[in-house]
Amino acid sequence: MSDYSSTYPTQSPTFAFDAKAGKLDSRLSYSRSSGGTYMSNEKALNSENLLTYSNPNDTAWTDDDVTLDVNQVASPDGSVNASSVTENSANADHRILLSTPINSGVSLTVVAYVKANGRTIVQLGQTGIYSASSWVEFDLSGSGTATTRGGSPTNVSIAQIGSTGWYKISYSSTTTSSGTHYTQLKLCDAANSTVYTGDGSSGVYVYGFNLSTTGQLVTDATSSQRHREYSPLLKEASADSPRFEFAADGQSAAGSPLGLLIEAQATNLQTYSSDFTSWSGQNRVTTTSNVAIAPNGLLEADIVIANTSSTQSHNLSNTSTLASGTTYTASVYAKDAGQRYIQLSGSTGAFGSFQYATFDLQTGSVDTTGVTASAVSVGNGYYRIQATVTATASVTGGVSIGLANSATASRLPLFAGNEYDGIILFGYQLEVGAASSLISTSGSTATRSADSCSVVDATLFSSGEHTIIWEGDTDYAPNDKRFFALSDGSMTNRFVADHDNGTATRLRNWADGVKNVDKSTGVVDMLVGSHKLAATVKTNESQLVVDGTRRQVDTSCVVGGGMNQLAINSTTTGAGSTYNMNGHCKRITYFNVALSQTEAEALTSNP
Repeated sequence: MSDYSSTYPTQSPTFAFDAKAGKLDSRLSYSRSSGGTYMSNEKALNSENLLTYSNPNDTAWTDDDVTLDVNQVASPDGSVNASSVTENSANADHRILLSTPINSGVSLTVVAYVKANGRTIVQLGQTGIYSASSWVEFDLSGSGTATTRGGSPTNVSIAQIGSTGWYKISYSSTTTSSGTHYTQLKLCDAANSTVYTGDGSSGVYVYGFNLSTTGQLVTDATSSQRHREYSPLLKEASADSPRFEFAADGQSAAGSPLGLLIEAQATNLQTYSSDFTSWSGQNRVTTTSNVAIAPNGLLEADIVIANTSSTQSHNLSNTSTLASGTTYTASVYAKDAGQRYIQLSGSTGAFGSFQYATFDLQTGSVDTTGVTASAVSVGNGYYRIQATVTATASVTGGVSIGLANSATASRLPLFAGNEYDGIILFGYQLEVGAASSLISTSGSTATRSADSCSVVDATLFSSGEHTIIWEGDTDYAPNDKRFFALSDGSMTNRFVADHDNGTATRLRNWADGVKNVDKSTGVVDMLVGSHKLAATVKTNESQLVVDGTRRQVDTSCVVGGGMNQLAINSTTTGAGSTYNMNGHCKRITYFNVALSQTEAEALTSNP
């Protein structure tokens, strides 16, 4: 192997931008006329259960004048993990409780699943030696009712779990001082009657307690220790603010910098990106809003649960106006909440038969039929799943979200749900071309503007020879997407590296309106992972080097004069955002000389 001094150029670059620094070089001009989302290097509390045991047991939980027996009956998910709480014959409070240290001023949300077994009324309480008490009474009969019995509880809710006899009960309350907090469940022999003489046999079944500061209404199972999970934060950048994006789990080393995100203009054709209760097609599912923390760190993720029908499929659908021959990508953030498998399926009227993909939300595996699809982990169980398919008719249609029962399920499979297990969803997007960063919608379509990033300096590019080193990754979409373009601001005097309609990487050169280099034979594809690219040009010699190997050379080129601007991941002025390369620029370096083949290969070789 050659040493460093014999392969690297001795001349220093005249311009160098490293996005790892997280800020723009002062010579760069950047704009985007709308907001835009990106994965930051910040973490957000995504899920939590402050209770050490989510299923009450007679070891960790205290049982006062009751017998607490574990694994007695089928729980809401069908497993035999529910515990029984049976009163004794004392004249007393008949209750179970678990302690948790809590600070003052904390908003706590408690969730539990309870089923009558002789007693149909219970009180769920949050109490403490040093904090205000709150109590809500729940009647576990009929459709269920809830009555405040103490404190100032908020967000009180009771819901039947199908026809299983189980009820999901929950409410929120704020502590007023620090100390030991108790989550309690009391049996009642009548309305507002917690002290009574028990009969020695009546009680309730209990399952799935959760206590959190997140406001979540889903249970994170615990056994011996609390659960607290942080995940990468999906943020919204304001207009004209650059987006320095970082890897989430599954893309590369979590939290490592990916670079400056540059994207073309895009429109989310789905009118409700995160309010799945507003989707027009609720097909044998129950959809509940705002039950879990979404990737943006807010309580905005919904849950979709299949009902018990085994003769029809379970799915969500909504429609958009689609054009024949146009390629669309559907994407959504999804998390397993007991329902492991999910499908994205094109409507038959718009896309023909059997255009779908099935995703495993535990492993990230993808099974496809007639579509291109992928799943990328973004932390704490969330995957951003996507499927790309081309419309075969100009109709109103879409890509539905279906629940599946295996990793290789047929399209919209028939199976019976249990009205408890579900999938958590956030941020659905349907767009033309490849998937881009999330564009939130609420009742109408929305458009994100294109990013523009360039350095304009006539003196910087006046030498007549040029070398540009680019490093980053791309998310392919067709139509000659640009890695960079050096130009005089026109379309007829420029030097461009791009994808040849997604088939290969190529170098093109115009001088005084004449295209004198347009070659792509033998050039490698750069659609997967991070790559390094070098392009050099001088009179009678231009070359393209990719990942340490020269792929293209021309010995009769002409160099255009008057170059004054370098556009990053985009093209020259006048072509619009159509040619923006959706992806990240990690580094870009400019030399005002044409480096040799050896030097260009050295600078683009991976260590």
